[in-house]
Parts: sequence; structure tokens; C-alpha cells
Amino acid sequence: MYRIKRLDFNVAYACNLACKGCISLSDFDRRGVEPLQEIKMQCQIWSKIIDPSIISIFGGEPLMHPHIEKVLNYIRDAWPLAQIRFITNGYLLRKYDPELWFKFGHLEMQISIHRKDHEKLITNEIKRIVSRRKDWKASRTFAEGHKQLELQHDNLTIYKSKFARFVMPYKIVNGELTPFESDPAKAHKICGSPNVPILYKNKLYKCAPIANLLDLDTKDKYKYEGIGPNGDVETIVKNINKPESVCSMCPENIDHSIDHFAKENVHVKNID
Repeated sequence: MYRIKRLDFNVAYACNLACKGCISLSDFDRRGVEPLQEIKMQCQIWSKIIDPSIISIFGGEPLMHPHIEKVLNYIRDAWPLAQIRFITNGYLLRKYDPELWFKFGHLEMQISIHRKDHEKLITNEIKRIVSRRKDWKASRTFAEGHKQLELQHDNLTIYKSKFARFVMPYKIVNGELTPFESDPAKAHKICGSPNVPILYKNKLYKCAPIANLLDLDTKDKYKYEGIGPNGDVETIVKNINKPESVCSMCPENIDHSIDHFAKENVHVKNID
């Protein structure tokens, strides 16, 4: 059993937003979700291999999954002691009964604000959830390069985060998705997720950008593959804090960053 600080678990490829520079490549035509039975199987297998302190439910947009309650139950059953972190843009919260989010032991809901003109909509959804319980504790912090409102209750913590800028994990050349060719050490130094492996289609990858870029890049430029449950998981775990040649896919300096709040960088595909 390998103990790690955090594991991202990809449950959806589709997203209702298309954000330029998204690490999940939501600005490309990503569709679908991870099949429910596949998620159940992965939980059963990987919970015997990896013991994370935190599991982040990842996408795409996780709320695009039609069986998100079952997804959360499978993950909670597989890792009963882990902190479950649910990462969402918040637009689809209105489709769910707020009571749902209090059912999973203690859940962290991390809501990312993607456009200034949408903040009121997201804030109203947070208020709808908060209204179901009393005695919340509130605080404002600045963590990991973004402003954050934290609301805490016994069974649920809500983070409302604002990312002013973020580094793009790819570039567009002649209209095509094109990885960078950076110095791996320099790219790793400014990486937004340098120590967070992701479970993606039943394989473990060094990070989310690598998993997504390799999934869409059919040119086989990089000698890197995700590790299956019977593979050399130890290598990924041991090297999770170290740069590798595949890190050259991402940029090596912050010049390749964008304004995350600019309307032209965030397109709403579907919020209904």
C-alpha cells in the first residue's frame, strides 16, 4: 500500500464551460463521463494499492456525471478515512438538493469562479446550501495563488476560489493542440499540480495535464504511459516530487498565462 498526500480521480471528460488553457482541455470537444461501473471497479482495485489523505473528484465537470451521488458513495466506501474534495465550477449545483452534500462524512466542495459576471450566480447557489444548516464558520484566505472564502460546518466545507491567472498547459500552433518543448526542471518548478497524481481511465499518471494532453495527442511524441494497477506504481509515487522528461510538455515560465476572468477566455457551453 502506497501512502500519498492527494490523489485526483477523474470521473468526467465533458464540461459545461470551455476555459482557455484548462488543464482538462475543456476548450476542446471533450465529451462523456467515466462509466459508473468503471468507477466502481477502479475504487475496488486502487483502494488496495494507494492510500491518499485527500481524494479530489476531478473532471471535466464532475456534476456532468448523471450518477454523481453513487460516484461519491463508491469513493467514500473505498477510502473511508480519506478527505473527499469535490472540484466544481458550481453552475450545475442548482440541479441538486443541497442535502446531498451533507451525506458523505466530511466533504470539501471547492467551487472555482471562472468569470466575474457569473460570481453572483455561484454565490446564490452557495447561499442555498448554507441555508440548510446553522453555525457555519467563515474565513477568508489567500492560498496557492488565489483568493478563497472558506465556510465550515461539521459535515461540509465550502471553498469559493478565484484564480486571477493561471499558466496554460499547452499552446495552439496552426490551429492544433501542441505541447511545449520546455526544460523539464523549469516547467516542474512553476507547475500548478507538481505533487498530485491522477487516476485517469484506470491508469495512474504523474498529473492531470499530462493525462489529458496524452489522451488527445495522437502523435506519440512522448515515451510516457500511465501505470495500470499491475504496473510499476512505486515509480510514480517515488518520483512524484521530481521533474521528468514528460514535464517538457508544459511551459517553463509564467509568460504563458492568461486572465482567468476575461470573458473571451471562458465560454459557456451549457449551464441549463
